[in-house]
Amino acid sequence: MVGDSGNLAAPPGSQPWAIAVRLQIQSLLKDNASSIKHLRTWLRGIEEYAGYRQLMDESGQPFSSYAAFCNAKPPWGLGYPPEVIDQILNELESVQAEQIEGEEKQPNSWGDLKGYLQRFSKLVKSCAENDPINVDKIAEVLDTVPRNAYRWRKRWLHLGWIEPLTDTENGYYRITQEGRKLVQDWLTKAPKSNKNDKLWLTIPVCNSKKAAEQLIQSLEVEQLRELYNLIGESLNQPPNEIQNCND
Repeated sequence: MVGDSGNLAAPPGSQPWAIAVRLQIQSLLKDNASSIKHLRTWLRGIEEYAGYRQLMDESGQPFSSYAAFCNAKPPWGLGYPPEVIDQILNELESVQAEQIEGEEKQPNSWGDLKGYLQRFSKLVKSCAENDPINVDKIAEVLDTVPRNAYRWRKRWLHLGWIEPLTDTENGYYRITQEGRKLVQDWLTKAPKSNKNDKLWLTIPVCNSKKAAEQLIQSLEVEQLRELYNLIGESLNQPPNEIQNCND
């Protein structure tokens, strides 16, 4: 079993899934540049679905608890107590936040307020009053990567739309009454979007990966889906009907 790679596509809680998730967690814990979002997701999953019960310890016995799985040395377990794993996650999150904040531009160059309200309104609609929110929640609601979620968190905090929670651990916030009222007023007064509005993007035409990353950061999910469908339709046309991009 130790040499088995498992299967992430297997049903959650099954043995192949648990084996694959263990490998993911072990790998991410060793990588200081790992995605905090993914690491938290796998840890939460293997505990929630009791995947550790499908894994054997050094003696060939199933783990009796999540803590036992965490404490067991690799390759059987994670090699850290649960509280140390939480500390590692918090430290990685802090380092990542500091790196991103160091790259941030001045607030007056952050762009159009309309874009802030469009994204912030999604968060308001997804959270009840006084619900605690963190970077993971923002990333989930905006369907974006943690790096972008950190940036939106910082900007909304600067604008006073969110505020830190003092009665919970660091990294948790709540939407302010000012933020909720601003969104409500904006949704009431905002005109319907004009489909003829032009979008200008500078993307590297010779680097498809960079181009895709730029589009993901700049467009809403609905726009990306529409673009995906349009590209798919164009590729299904006969070759002589598709204009060569080098023309």
